[in-house]
This record gives sequence, structure tokens and C-alpha cells, in this order.
Amino acid sequence: MWWGLKRSEVRRVWQIGSWLPATLAWAQPPADTAPIMLDPIQVTATRSPRQLSQIPGAISLISRAQQHDYLPGRTLDEFGRGTPGVFFQNQFNFAQDLRIAIRGFGARSAFGVRGIQMHVDGVPLTLPDGQTQLDGIDPSLIERMEILRGPSAALFGNASGGMISMTTRTPPHAGWVIAPRQVFGQFGQFKSEIYTGGRSQLLDYGWFGSYLRQRGWRDHSETENLFSQLKLNYLSGDDADWMLVFRKFYSPETLDPGGLTLAELRADRRQASPGNLRFNAGERIDQEQFALRYRKAISAARELTVTVHGLHRDFRNRLPFVAGGQVSFARWVGGVSLQYVSDHTLLQRPNRFLAGFDYGIQNDDRQRYHNDFGARGALALNQIERVQSIGPFFRNEWEVSDRLAVTLGGRWDWLHYQVKDKFRADGDQSGSRILSQASGTVGFVYRLADRHQFYANAASVFEAPTTTELINNPAGAGGFNPDLDAQLSLSRELGVRGELAGLGYEATGFLISSRDEILPFELAAFPGRAFFRNVGRSRRLGFEGSLSTPVWKGWRAQVAYSYSDFTFQRFDSDANNLQGNALPGIPAHRWDGNIRYTHPSGLFGQLYLQRVGGFFADNANTVTNPAYLLGQLLFGWEIKHNDIEGSLFAGIDNLFDARYNANVRINAAAGRYFEPGPPRNVFGGIRVRLLVF
Repeated sequence: MWWGLKRSEVRRVWQIGSWLPATLAWAQPPADTAPIMLDPIQVTATRSPRQLSQIPGAISLISRAQQHDYLPGRTLDEFGRGTPGVFFQNQFNFAQDLRIAIRGFGARSAFGVRGIQMHVDGVPLTLPDGQTQLDGIDPSLIERMEILRGPSAALFGNASGGMISMTTRTPPHAGWVIAPRQVFGQFGQFKSEIYTGGRSQLLDYGWFGSYLRQRGWRDHSETENLFSQLKLNYLSGDDADWMLVFRKFYSPETLDPGGLTLAELRADRRQASPGNLRFNAGERIDQEQFALRYRKAISAARELTVTVHGLHRDFRNRLPFVAGGQVSFARWVGGVSLQYVSDHTLLQRPNRFLAGFDYGIQNDDRQRYHNDFGARGALALNQIERVQSIGPFFRNEWEVSDRLAVTLGGRWDWLHYQVKDKFRADGDQSGSRILSQASGTVGFVYRLADRHQFYANAASVFEAPTTTELINNPAGAGGFNPDLDAQLSLSRELGVRGELAGLGYEATGFLISSRDEILPFELAAFPGRAFFRNVGRSRRLGFEGSLSTPVWKGWRAQVAYSYSDFTFQRFDSDANNLQGNALPGIPAHRWDGNIRYTHPSGLFGQLYLQRVGGFFADNANTVTNPAYLLGQLLFGWEIKHNDIEGSLFAGIDNLFDARYNANVRINAAAGRYFEPGPPRNVFGGIRVRLLVF
């Protein structure tokens, strides 16, 4: 056995991955193509810059490329799609936000992101309680994305079943740049963007603004929002620098079409749920976020980083039921991170030691009112919800030899939840809960040759319930759900990656054992509101593989495959024993692939394909979401003259006109599982970039 894997499970992972070495053996580039020598790729998602070859885990790096400038710019999946092990849903219901699952973590989310840590420019986008709202970042602003595809609680603490780190755009050269972009599309899509910035010897600055409006394909799915970001980087000396970031997001109205039953889906895929129409389901958001980071090189081998950040969010929404069906809260979030990095030698070999702590505080002033068919009714709940989190951590990375590196890390997290009941018409529901947990990781990477690495790791991770999950008490009272506890998991991972004859490859097998898995369910009296419970034990056995070609005469191709065998090991429901059932919301098989071509004349094109296997929508595995195949065709023309670039582009989404569901609501009440995606549709736009020295 290896770290708890049964021999049969190891054999299954090996059989699934055995195609990769065979593929690499015969897949040679044409004779006139020499391998491209690249600089070592730097990774920052592990808190300090390291080469990819030094990381003992599965990580995907995506840098901004030509095709990213010619996508609709609606949701983050446009940048991160095609990553093995990462599954995106709900790209078209902006009231519920994009759903992201990494190896199954995050699949339970009823709205927003759960179970995954997300950072932008080194600043947490994830709140202290583990929630992440993605309206705080625009996909067209991203310069680079790093996806750590596995538990990283020893680095980031609670809700670290995976990690997505994003870096936003900075001016590329000395001088000043301005780059407007305009996108149009079917179903009333209209998006205007502009980026401008400059760079001097000591300072670079960038400002981005966007406006998005779309009617949506389904009834009652309109959205409108504005986003802007100001980012400054200042070099205050040879050994110190500052970063200042300010973001603003405002959405005056976003409507929620809701989920459909199978009968409604067959009758009219475009319709909204009758209850969502009746109660005018939707939301309004006004949010500001800022961050200030200071880095100081104490010496040539030691660095100190201090980051301070804050967020304010004013939120109002309407849910499709009467009792407490309108929610309003004012949220204030603050945090500080301190990190120290030391490069030295250990037994005459290079060693990096990293230590620090994260502190966060979240304060929600929340009210619930009755939803009188879209109008605000009587007050039903009024309480202050506060979460404080403290997480000291360390990480040691030791180069044992020229080929072998060993990593050891640990973290302790303490979360304090408090509720102060100001309503009290149904008694005083004030209270508090404390959750704490230690997390650890150990891993190694062995460099088989200059461009090949074998890696393995074991890591523990815990996922505490978010505030929203804790206060959605099935008993109907305020305060906290006393029966909901943290989810604990142990992950074991084994993989290989590298480059052979210009072909980049990666293959990873993993086993994750979890207890007290947190899953959502709905009650018929509160359609659209998710409640949560722990459901015993589960097991995630999976494989991820990817293959990419070098550029050859303007052509390049990539393919990725994900296999997910995720099952309940122990789950006694109210009705029966669900042991052996598949976890809902994750397909067993998923393929992604794209092929791109760029002609010297400036003509370009890309074909992206995604095959998603069928998966279950409920714990009992009685409702299946069918498999589907999606395609996107992108083409256009780019022209450059001196310091001016201009381009026209167009695309076709859902190329094969598949009838598929863009989102599946897990364990939904009254059978309202399905949110259908739009049919074949087109988009296009224009982009200009002007550089002034």
C-alpha cells in the first residue's frame, strides 16, 4: 500500500494513466521544428516565487495569450478552462455566480465559491469564513492564473481544497499604453472595456474599467454591472517596494431565473422558474476593496512582506419565497498578513524557510424581511455576524541534492464565529462557536532529467462552514446551526510532468479521504435557499492528464482529461443507506482540447472543445444530468503598425447547438435541479492598443 491506497486503487490510477508514456513515445514534432528553450517558469501560488520544477504538487499556469483578448470577457472560466481537475458551471446566472470545483472541492456551492482559496495580486479574495464572491474581479483584467490543484491548507488554511492565484495586468513597457475593447453578442450582450497605464523608472500604474450589460437567453436573467481597478507599484528603494490596489464593483440589478424541473425543461428551456418570476428573484451589489503591500529585502537572502487589506460590501437580494425571502447585509472585512522568507543552507545544501501569519475579521450586519411578491415585507431577522480567523504557518523547502527536493509545511487555524441577535421576537439567538484545526503537508520532487520531474505529496485540509451555511438553520431559528461541523480531508498525490521533444505533459493520480463531508439540500418551504449538513465519509479517487504541443508553423494544440471516481463511503440518510453512491455534481469523465492557428498576415483562429460526462444531481443518485459536448470557434484578424495594434474578432459559442444544462443545483427541492445553457450564439468585437513612449 502507498499512503493508504489499496492495491486495486493504485492499479486503477496506473491503468488510466498508462496511455501517456505511450503517447509521448511516438508523438514527435516534425523534423523542421526544434524544441523551444524557455526560461524557468516561476510559480508564486506557494507564497514565494519558485520554479515549477521545484513544486511537489500539481499546478497549472496560464499566462495571457492572444486568444484571451478575443473572448466575451464574462466569467473567469474563459481564462482557466481546459485545466484538468477543474470543473466550471453556472456561467450565465450572474445572481448565483460562477461555480468552481477542484477535485470535487467547491461542488457543493449554492452560490459563489466554496472550498477553494482565491487570491488576486497576492491579496485574499476569499473571506475569513471561506466564502468567495467572484464579482470582485473582471476576467479581462487577468494577466496570469496559477491553479494549485490539491489541498493547500498548510499554506492558506480554511477552505483550501485548491488554490487559484491571479495576477492582474501591468503596463508591459516603459511609456504609456491605452487599450479599449468593445464586445457585442446575442441575447443583448454589450461589454465596454478600457485599460490604460504607464511605467517609469520607479513607478508603474494601471487603471481598468468595464461595463457589462446583457438581457440573457432565459427569461428573467438580465444583468448590468460596472467594475474598475486602480493598481500602483512603487519602488521606494533598491531593496523595498509598495503595491496599492483599489477595486470597485457595482451592480444595480441582476435577476435570477432559478432552476427548472425536468418537465419544465422539456416544455420550454428558456422559461424562468414560476416562483422566481412571482417573487422577482434577484440581487443588488455595491462593493469596494483595497489592499496595501510592502516588501522589504532585509538582506540579500531574507525578505519581509506585510499586506493589509479591507473590503466593504452592501448586498440585497430577493429569494422566491415569503418568510425571510429578502436578505440585506452590510459587510466589512479586514485583514493583515505577515510573511518572512529566508534563503540559506542546510547541511551545505540550499534551503528556503518561510513563516508568517494571517489574520482576518468579517462583520456582517444582516437583516431578513418577508418577500411580499417582490416588495419588502416585515422584518424577520436582525443580527450581527462576526468571524475572526488567525492562522500562523511555516514551510520549509530543502534541496537535498541536485535532483531531489523535500518540502514540509504546517499551519494552525483558529476561527471564532459570533452572532448578536438584535431581533429577539423569537427569543435571543445570540451565541458563538470556535473551530480550530492543524494542517500539514509533506512532499518531494525528484528531477529525472533537466525537463522531467516526478513528485508526490500528502496533505491534510479542513473546510469550516461559511457564515451563510451556518446561519441557514433548518430549524428555522436564527443563530447557528448546532449540527454543522467542519469537513476534514487527507490527500495523497503522485505525479510526473515535463517536456519531451517539445511536448509538455503531466499525469497525476490522487486519493482524498474525507469525513463529515458538507453537502447542500433544500426544503420545500424555502425553494432556492440552501441548507447544509455533514454526511459521513467520502473518497475521491482521480486522475488528471494533459498534453501540449510546441508552436509549429503557427499551429499549437492542447488536450486535457480528468477522471473522477468520487463516492460516499458512509452516508446514512433519513431514508436509506447511500454508501457507494457517487458524490453529486462532478462528472466521472471530462475532456478538454483546443487547437490554435496564427498566420503571419495577422489572421488567427481557435477551436475549443469540451466533453462533459453525465453526473448525478442528488445524493440518492436518482437524477442524472446528461453528458454533453460544447464547442467554441474563435477567429479574427490582427494588424500591427509601429506602436498601434488593431483587431476585429468574432466567435460562435455552443458550436454544435447542444441542449445542455449550464448549472445543476445539487439536492434541489421540488426537482428544480436544472439551469439550461443557451443554444448556439455568436459574439464579436473590436480591440485597439496604442503605445506611446
